[in-house]
Amino acid sequence: MATVSIPVNVILASKSPRRKQLLEDAGVKFTVFTGSTEVDESLEPDLRAQPAEAVKKLAERKAGAVVQEILATNPVGLGIVIGADTTVVLDGEMFGKPYSADHAREMLGRLSGRTHEVITGVSVWMILLNETEEKGGDGKVSLAFRSFTESSFVTFKELSKDDINAYVATGETIDKAGAYGIQGKGGALVEKYEGDYNNIVGLPVDTLLKNFPNILRETIEAEVVEETEAATDAGDEATSSN
Repeated sequence: MATVSIPVNVILASKSPRRKQLLEDAGVKFTVFTGSTEVDESLEPDLRAQPAEAVKKLAERKAGAVVQEILATNPVGLGIVIGADTTVVLDGEMFGKPYSADHAREMLGRLSGRTHEVITGVSVWMILLNETEEKGGDGKVSLAFRSFTESSFVTFKELSKDDINAYVATGETIDKAGAYGIQGKGGALVEKYEGDYNNIVGLPVDTLLKNFPNILRETIEAEVVEETEAATDAGDEATSSN
């Protein structure tokens, strides 16, 4: 047996600058790739009634779509693809990203003075690809994925119409679930929060790295059978069968 170093390639399947920043701050080396086609983010009514399952499914769709494109390129090594989706939940209703300034005002008005839940679904796919037969490998592909969710709770201050209009005017609301960003000017809307702050921002990094420590590694060590050993073993088997 011989020990070889297999490169670890981490890919973030998200365009979110906040998730990108969180991974960078955690010391993860990665690239961003979201695929060439848009992922269907529509949800069936039964899933919308289960927000935690909904964000987990969306995270799996996003990561899974990227995995399919990666497999088509026949890369070699260990690929780790991270997909994520975040939603705000109030009274059992999912609040996604607002589609207009008026929609953002409506969301913020409903969140005013209330406590809501922020749920992030994360899906991590691991792909191990061996060298092709032309390069001395067997070309085998191993594929597995695991998903989880994290919840935090945020309580808003009582917001006046002027407060809401002033925040909407900052332009922060458009690309954020629930129409606010706690890490930006939206932090002024928050009275308190419970749970993982990074989860509210968009990615529970601590839980991610605890469950998947290989994300922090540039290589992993693996034992492989060398060709001479394989030939000797085959010869021994042939001799013993005669």
